Amino acid sequence: MQAVISSSIGASPRLVGPFHSFFLGSRHTFKCKNIKKSSKGHALSPQAIATPPTYSNGSLTTANQAPEEGFQSSSASSFDWKDHWYPVVFEHDVAPGQLYKFTLLNTPIVIWRDGAAVRAFRDACPHRLVPLSEGRIAPNGCLECPYHGWQFDGEGACKSIPQGGDISHPRAQATSFQCVAKQGLIWVRLQPHHEDGSPTAADDELSLPLLPELDDPDWFELTPMWRDLPMEYSTLIENVVDAGHVPFTHHASVSKRQSSGMFEDMRIEEKGPWGFKGIWPTGPRKGGLGAQLTHFQGPNLMRHTIDAFSTRGFANITAVYGVPTTPGRCRLIVRQPFKFKNKLIRKAFGIMPQFMGHLGNLSVLDDDNIFLHLQERESVERGLTEKPIGQVYYMPGSSDAYVMAFRGWLDRIAGGGPFGPQNAAWLAAAGPRLSKTELLDHYHSHTENCSICRTALARLKVVRAAAAVLAVGGSVTAVAAAVTQAVSLRQAALSASSASLLSLPAAPFVLGGLALAVLNLRAL
Repeated sequence: MQAVISSSIGASPRLVGPFHSFFLGSRHTFKCKNIKKSSKGHALSPQAIATPPTYSNGSLTTANQAPEEGFQSSSASSFDWKDHWYPVVFEHDVAPGQLYKFTLLNTPIVIWRDGAAVRAFRDACPHRLVPLSEGRIAPNGCLECPYHGWQFDGEGACKSIPQGGDISHPRAQATSFQCVAKQGLIWVRLQPHHEDGSPTAADDELSLPLLPELDDPDWFELTPMWRDLPMEYSTLIENVVDAGHVPFTHHASVSKRQSSGMFEDMRIEEKGPWGFKGIWPTGPRKGGLGAQLTHFQGPNLMRHTIDAFSTRGFANITAVYGVPTTPGRCRLIVRQPFKFKNKLIRKAFGIMPQFMGHLGNLSVLDDDNIFLHLQERESVERGLTEKPIGQVYYMPGSSDAYVMAFRGWLDRIAGGGPFGPQNAAWLAAAGPRLSKTELLDHYHSHTENCSICRTALARLKVVRAAAAVLAVGGSVTAVAAAVTQAVSLRQAALSASSASLLSLPAAPFVLGGLALAVLNLRAL
């Protein structure tokens, strides 16, 4: 089943009030009582691992400064893209007995559950190199090849060759990579798996670019989601560190054109082989939310932090992981921790079905998808990684400071990118540009492999059948007809809307839910 979305989908419900949360997804509004407004907030640590960073009043770094300043040269060979942890998929998207197929850094892998452990193998049987992801989990718990039935345990050791042969031979073993589950995500590092399933050393696990706030009970997470994007990993990171585009690209989704502020005080505070940290003291919405801190932790995590907890009663982190898959393609994983003084706000968000957040985020991502995909070819043809970035882009203002810093890190530290410099060879590997219909496809880029939205899509069939049976009255018939028409236009969106009907057994409630689903598509 395929559902292609070619325009914005329904907005999430809105709680009336003056505060507008700033995150990837539909804009929610709600009210915080008895909290004084302030144009500035207190700095909340944007550090993604154990020790929070310290922001100092160091020397001003502007976008006009050479991007490589502050980075020590590093040869391409000294930065190993495969020696880093990457979040690949949410745990709930890999069910027991399921084989999850993915490509990480041009390496096909299959993820599966081995009891309580998660495993990642190269997606190729050592026998005749067919994809193991087309196989099955055998009754004995081994991963079984679909071609000749070779079986492998969680360590990758060959346990059975039905046709005969030495199962202990080194060439009979599956290639097993390091794989762990943390904070609801399955992480993979393309390094040899260890027999105990653990990283190489106790402190190695700290290299996972986690979000400490997710382990703090005072924080809660709103609408974690992912999407496969038709752009290079570096294009995604360059986009998400760029605060200046938000009011214009995402007008009417997460911002407004008239809320664009001033960026003269945006600056880089610190650079290093690990990435960079920056601060925008004015912050978004013309200073209405306070300062915004930005931290890029190479190679794959960017987080914006706003701490207005003491002034406006909330703190928010927008964290984006950029996962390089193949040239010109990547996976985005977004996580949005919040903290509120008003506990009722947290409860209000808690009752919102997750699919609605997914729909909102997919719609917001559509805002950029087309022009970023097309921008890549133009940039590469103009020498993106073969000339100084200032000769390719014209970036006169401080609002581009983070873009300059990221490009400096990528060129000086990381060898130009996960697949090498973006040049003519990269263009050939990336393939032809996609059509607008392909770029705005939600089914193959998300729904197909999202357990939440895929389940909703399946349940839509039940809802439609029930609507047909119950359509015996005039008003009921009108509702069913409206639902049928909406499904034909936006099947993926309505599929997710149906998920909220799961716990409503009575026919009147089902019909009411159908009517609500139609109203949720009012933006079509």
